[in-house]
Formats: sequence, C-alpha cells, structure tokens
Amino acid sequence: MDERRDPEPTAGRRPTLIVAAASKLSPNQEAWRRYVDHSLYACATCRRADGSPCEAAEELYRAYRAQANAAYDQIARSAGSPPGQ
Repeated sequence: MDERRDPEPTAGRRPTLIVAAASKLSPNQEAWRRYVDHSLYACATCRRADGSPCEAAEELYRAYRAQANAAYDQIARSAGSPPGQ
C-alpha cells in the first residue's frame, strides 16, 4: 500500500524504448512510426485538443495506408501460389 510511485513523465518527454540492436522494422511498421512520431511528438498542430491533423500528418497516414494495402495485396497474391514459389 505504501509503494513508491514514480512521478508522471512530462508531456514533451517520449517514453523510453528498449530495442534490440539488430532489429529492423518492416516497411509498414516504419511508415506507421513516421506517422505516429509526427502526430504525437513533432507537430504542435496535431497535438491540439481538437484532434485535427495537419496536411503533413494526413500525407504520412496516406503513405502508411498505401504501404499496408501493398502488403495485403502481396499476401493475397502469394496465397494462391504453392509454397516456396
């Protein structure tokens, strides 16, 4: 009950990430990371309470969706081919 409670991080501080040195994000994950980094950390317009993203955020989101759709299409195309093809 009397456990120590660490203070909340400040609003401008990003959470600490633990990432393996040899790890690499997929293209889809990288596109999402660029969108999130911009929307949550880099752009004051996107962080406003009204929730309206800026044009750059909308473009980053469109790039993410295009990357995701390309990945889905590639999976769908490979689903019909025999393994190893």
